[in-house]
Formats: sequence, structure tokens, C-alpha cells
Amino acid sequence: MDRLSPMLPIPLRRLVLICAAALAVCFVAPVATPQAKPAPTQQPAKPPKGGGTMKESRASRDAHEKILKAYGLYANQELQDYVNELGQRIARHSSLPNAEWTFVLLDDDSINAFTTGCCFVYLHRGLLANLNSEAELAAVIGHEIAHVTQKHPQKRQTGGILASLGVLGAAVLTGSGAVADLVSVGAQLGTQSYSRASELEADRVGLVFSTAAGYRPEAMGEVFQMFRRGERFEIERARAEGREPMRHHSLLASHPAPDARAVQAAKASAGISGTPPGGWIENREAYLRRLDGMTYGSSRAQGIVRGNRFYHAELGITLAVPTGWTIENQRDRLIFYTPQKDAVMQVTVEGVPPTQGPREFLMTQLKGARTYGSEAFTSNGMQGFATLVPNGSPLDGGVGPVRYAVLYRGNSAYIFAGASRASRNGVPEADGLFQSVVQTLRGLRPAEAPLAEPFRLRIKTATAGTRLEDHVSAMPEDKFAKEQLQLINGLYPNGNPKPGALYKVVE
Repeated sequence: MDRLSPMLPIPLRRLVLICAAALAVCFVAPVATPQAKPAPTQQPAKPPKGGGTMKESRASRDAHEKILKAYGLYANQELQDYVNELGQRIARHSSLPNAEWTFVLLDDDSINAFTTGCCFVYLHRGLLANLNSEAELAAVIGHEIAHVTQKHPQKRQTGGILASLGVLGAAVLTGSGAVADLVSVGAQLGTQSYSRASELEADRVGLVFSTAAGYRPEAMGEVFQMFRRGERFEIERARAEGREPMRHHSLLASHPAPDARAVQAAKASAGISGTPPGGWIENREAYLRRLDGMTYGSSRAQGIVRGNRFYHAELGITLAVPTGWTIENQRDRLIFYTPQKDAVMQVTVEGVPPTQGPREFLMTQLKGARTYGSEAFTSNGMQGFATLVPNGSPLDGGVGPVRYAVLYRGNSAYIFAGASRASRNGVPEADGLFQSVVQTLRGLRPAEAPLAEPFRLRIKTATAGTRLEDHVSAMPEDKFAKEQLQLINGLYPNGNPKPGALYKVVE
């Protein structure tokens, strides 16, 4: 990647698009984060009172700030408090009840949870959207707590605690190659997941913890089934799209769900025989009602994709993408590419140096690379500069040319990079299209402000006539909207909610 363009080794949580792993190599350009809104208050981590080595705990505290910078906290204090309180309740029934635990809800729509070691546990917003009871969430939290108590992060052979921040199974149900296969928390972080033996141990021990806290032990099996449904959907979707299904090392999905014997063993280990007084905790309706209004898909901080246009409220901009191209909207770069993956374009944003014009800025970013076909231009009242670099394309092993352009808007520099097969005259074959995309960047109009607001989960009560297909028009995805609704409700492939039951829709 270094041969394409320079990269600042800092993860960012605003507009920028991560390139798809199928494209092999992504363009790299430095990005700076625009001013962020204040995040929910989070108590600073304290040294653990018990369990975990001081070295592990120090590394986890150091990683904590990097994680928050990369993902951001989900800006809903009630949900943050809920996740933390639930985690603390289960942790009190673990083998480290006196440790100082921290449970955080990240502003990311991946279906993921992870720990860096004693004693930090992170849940992604997208995971909550795909669970359907508090008991299921308790099973996931118990699993992550067990990774800590059994010292799995310390045992992992990745050269450091930060290695657990890789993609452990993000976006199993989204069909996103970029999210599923890319490392998203900085170039220096590793991606090796736990061993099968460690995952099985975390299942077994975590089940004891959540069961001891009173949660129905069978809920862990239901979490496994959620991932199984996601895998089945990916196979069906890949067949419809004429491609190979993506394989994921997803959370809890690399091994069999616990059977009846494992459930009974967990009850016995927790000192419970039969049903506890008052019954097992499920809390399905209360859990779903907590999700009402939660962001679904990209957050406001990331920007919103609607059709072939991208809107970003905080940056105050919009741009258009060629119709039919896939758009990957991630924390530190926006990337879009053709269905055949033979043309790809990336957008990043950085603060404008006070003494540099567009030409000087772009040439500084390219660090002396040979350029040709350079020209200054103006677009929608913004000053820009464009040039070609003779090599660096991610589509042909770095041999082909890359189109670079920058546009100044206020205090921000929007950096574009595009590559496709090379034409005979030494420019990317899709160069005209790349240049037209640059010209679509402009400020948001007042009437467009609602389009920059995120999609949200809404909780409704089913009637005898409720059908999920009646809600697909509001979904951000058009091709598989019904299937996505079925997945988040645990009803894939053919189910509909029963009369009187709560269910999720997206608006």
C-alpha cells in the first residue's frame, strides 16, 4: 500500500471509505477527523482489583482509547448504561467478581463483540440489532467475560493485546466483503482470532456465568442460530449474485451450539437444579423496547448512503456514485466499485493546511511520486487540483495508473483516488467517470438535511395481518430488504411475527 500514496497511521471515525478485500490493495491517503460531537460520558478505567496481570490491564487501558477513537461510542447514554449494568451483573457471577469491569457499546453496525483482556468488553451496535432478548445479549457478554477469566487474550499468539481488535466476524449478516474481511482499527493491529479450543471454553464458562446470573441458558444456542441464519442467507445471496459466498470467522459461529448436555452442565456448575425461583430471565419485550430508535446501518457520524448518493450532515456535503456501483461506507474512507470490481474509487477527507493550495497539498500527499496530466480546476465553487500517477492501481498489482484529485471546501480537503484498467493513452479506462464523480461533490441543500439522518429501528406490535414484506420500502437496502428484516427478527427465511409479538422494522 505504501507505493500508492502516504498514509497516516491513525484510525479515524468520520467520512472515509475502507476498500474491499476483494480488490486486494486499497488506495491510501491521510485523513483527519473533523470536529466530533461530545461522546457519552465514560468513566475512566481503573486498575483491576483481582485477576489479570498488571501488564495485560495496562495494555487493555492503552487500547481502550484507540478503540474509542476508531469506532466511537454510541451516543445514547441509556443504552450505554444498560449494556454496562448488564455486564456488571454477569461479571459479579464470574471468577473475577472483584475486578473493575468496563462494558462499552460502540457506534458500529458490525455484528461483533470482543475483549482486549482484563477487564474491557466491547459490543457493536449492530450486534444488539440482531439479537432478540436480553438473555441472548447476556449469553454474548458471558462469552466475552469468559475469554478474560480464562486469559485467552494473553495466550493468543499475535504479539500483543491489540491483536484482538481485528475483524472477529464483523458483518456476518450484512453481505459486506469490505467489512467482513478488512482490519479496521489501524494498519498496525492484527486479526488472528481465538483458537477453536478457546472459543469452546469461552462458550462453556460463559454459559455458567450467564446462567448463574439467572439468564435462560438455552439463549446461547439461539445466538448460534442467529449466526447460522446469517450464513445461510450469505450462501443464498452469493448464489443470486453469481459469486462465491464469503467465509467469516464470526463471533460464536465457528463451532457447534451447546447441546442439552452442555446446558445441564452449566446449570449444575452454577448451582442451579431445575428452574430458579421466579423462573429464568428472558426479558424479550423489555429488550426490544430499549432498541426503539437505535441507529440502523451507518450512523450520522459516518454519513448516509441513499440510492447512489452519499450524504453527510456534520460535514455538510453530498456526492453521487455511479448507478449500480457498490458503496462501502466506513469510518476512515468511502469506497465504491463496479459489480465486476474492475474500477474502484476512494474518497477521504483531511484538514486543510493553512499555507497550502490544492496543488501543493496533493503533491505533498504523493510525496514526490511522478505525475503527469496535472491541472487546476473549479467545481461547485470549490478550488481543486487533479493529476495522474503512472502506477499504484490496486487492480493490477500496482502497475496501472491512478487518478488523484483534491477539492477544498472550507477547512477540509476532499481527496479522490480512482483506478481501473489502463487505456492505451496511459490513463485509467474509467477516468472520465472518475472525474465526473469529483464534480458531484457539493454542499448539502436545506431540503436534503433529512436525507443525511440515519435509518432507525422501530419496534411494533404484530397483528394477524402483519407481514414483514409490507415494511421493505423503508429499508436502506433494496435487493434483499425482506431478508434483512427477517434476519434481524430471527425469522429468516420464511417467518413472520406472530400476532401480539413485538418485532423490528427500519424507518
